[in-house]
Amino acid sequence: MQGDVSGYRERLVKFVESQGITLNYSDQIAPAKGLSHGGKITLLSRTQPGEEFSTLAHEIAHEMLHRGDRRTLTTKQVRETEAEAVAFVVCQSIGLDTGSSSADYIQIWHGDANLLRESLEAVQQTAAIILGAISPEVWPALP
Repeated sequence: MQGDVSGYRERLVKFVESQGITLNYSDQIAPAKGLSHGGKITLLSRTQPGEEFSTLAHEIAHEMLHRGDRRTLTTKQVRETEAEAVAFVVCQSIGLDTGSSSADYIQIWHGDANLLRESLEAVQQTAAIILGAISPEVWPALP
């Protein structure tokens, strides 16, 4: 991953906390880089800042998009594709180049253009909320 997430990482953590979501770090979740469930996000300890940011964006997207009824109305394929698409948009918007990792992840879950098109509104709205929340104007006191 290429790009500087300084400042944005702290703002994303603040946003997660403002949503009432607990953030933890653990080595026990490996090989997963992150997990989210019911108001809790766990990230793999000691990952590079860009990878940590991207994973946190993915997991907060799950928390925002896939709670309650929507979780039971969507497949794992849809949920993983949507969360990764949100993470991709957020990362690209702050200048973090994730290379092919998002496309590779979506392909693992057999996501395709049709699925992304069907999820476009949810992905756009969720990414816009996250980006609005982590903009320097929202958390100006942070670096």
